[in-house]
Amino acid sequence: MFYQKNRNVILPILVFPVLILVWELYIKIFQVPDYLLPRPMDLLGSMIRLFQTGEITKHIMITLQEIFVGTGVGIVIGLVLGYIMAKIKVIERLVMPFVVIVQTAPKISLAPLFILWMGLGIESKAALVILVVSFPIMINEVTAIRSIDDNAYNLMKVLKANRWQVFTQLEVPYSLEMLLSGIKLALTQAMTGAVIGEMIGAKAGLGYLLTLGNETYDIRLILNAVILLSMIGLILYILSGLIERKALYWKELDRSVIG
Repeated sequence: MFYQKNRNVILPILVFPVLILVWELYIKIFQVPDYLLPRPMDLLGSMIRLFQTGEITKHIMITLQEIFVGTGVGIVIGLVLGYIMAKIKVIERLVMPFVVIVQTAPKISLAPLFILWMGLGIESKAALVILVVSFPIMINEVTAIRSIDDNAYNLMKVLKANRWQVFTQLEVPYSLEMLLSGIKLALTQAMTGAVIGEMIGAKAGLGYLLTLGNETYDIRLILNAVILLSMIGLILYILSGLIERKALYWKELDRSVIG
């Protein structure tokens, strides 16, 4: 029973020591030089030293700030645009082609423009995050609003509900599940957008450390930045999943009743 409830956590914990062992054996068997792939304990030691100096904390906080600011603004923009386009089809026909053009453009090609316009600070990276976050939120909002049954709207008319009541009592609950799914996807894309912006041009951040490690041939710095980015991505994904389960608790209740 305990394993079934916690297997998503237990299995990765069991696999992790195996990966470390394979890593160590690979270096010993093939005599991989340290400057190409350090031993796991050496990499751990370099990670600890980065935290002891306190320098790495600043880079982590800057990347998180870019992610959270960009994601927050991107969600608001995506929701507003998505709702307007879902309700007014003329605006969708006018706006959607431009949105698709911007979204299909490689983000790495847009990053230099934002840096040129906004500088090397967090503004340019947050703008890139807003760009990548707002699109999935907007699309999910349009799909969610348009998937609401007409009978539900007719019922609200019979009950003489005003626009605000229709929005809060019908449209928000109906679109919540799809919105949360969009946010979960947007968070992963937000980190990618922030790192791309930092790698193109930045004064700090984990993406900046990736570029610095590449320029100085410091494999430890590169691997540490990759590990930290992976951990941040995993934590954000887990947190978004927890929020989704808490917000959609009624689905779990339905499953328990049906089961």
